[in-house]
Amino acid sequence: MKTLGMLLVALLTFTGEAPIAPVRHLEYAFAIYPTAKSNGGDYNGTLSVDILGTAPDGGMLVQASEWWYYTLRPRQTRECEVYASGTVRCDDVPPYPSEVEVALFPLLARDFFNGSSPNGASSWQQKFELSFAKGLYVTAVSMDLSATPQSGGQVVAVTSKGVFQQVDRRDRKTFEEGQFVYDRAASLPVVVHEVRSPTPTGSIYSQTAINLQLIKDSAMPPGALELHHSRNPQFQTTTPPR
Repeated sequence: MKTLGMLLVALLTFTGEAPIAPVRHLEYAFAIYPTAKSNGGDYNGTLSVDILGTAPDGGMLVQASEWWYYTLRPRQTRECEVYASGTVRCDDVPPYPSEVEVALFPLLARDFFNGSSPNGASSWQQKFELSFAKGLYVTAVSMDLSATPQSGGQVVAVTSKGVFQQVDRRDRKTFEEGQFVYDRAASLPVVVHEVRSPTPTGSIYSQTAINLQLIKDSAMPPGALELHHSRNPQFQTTTPPR
């Protein structure tokens, strides 16, 4: 029996795949309207994002899972690649990334907020794609962004107006409006408020307001997030763009 046990350990050691340790861990409180009720006016749950490193093709590997306040365990983890421009590719079969993940992932891209300036107002256009299920669902996105520096240029307030054009067999169009707070030192959006359609795998005629607020960043020193918000975020509903 002891010999059999040692053999099993050896097989697991040589054939099992050890999980990849994240290089950075993020947590965002989130709320979604009108598809989910808020928890007493606070938030619906927590989005956990692990940045795993760089893929061979240059994309940033991210894993994400959501914990909703009324569930006992997080939802299934999704893995995607985020490219410098904001393009997101998720090749796994369903479940597809949620509305919350699709809203956040492009904003984590290395060059997404490069058009902003710490010295004055700026504006630029960002173009990227959302590709799911190995190209079965593809949406081309064009966003017009305007930024104003705050707190001596440490953070940037950004507004967006975007167009989502589905370029797969559905060939439909919808619109987006957003407000973001971007921390230049952390290279992260710390507050996200966006109104857009659900994920490209859903109905394009249903609008959803999404709010995210960064509550944990493994790369930030303790107390750094207190500059942006309290530890107990409050979210509000918003009328969809027309």
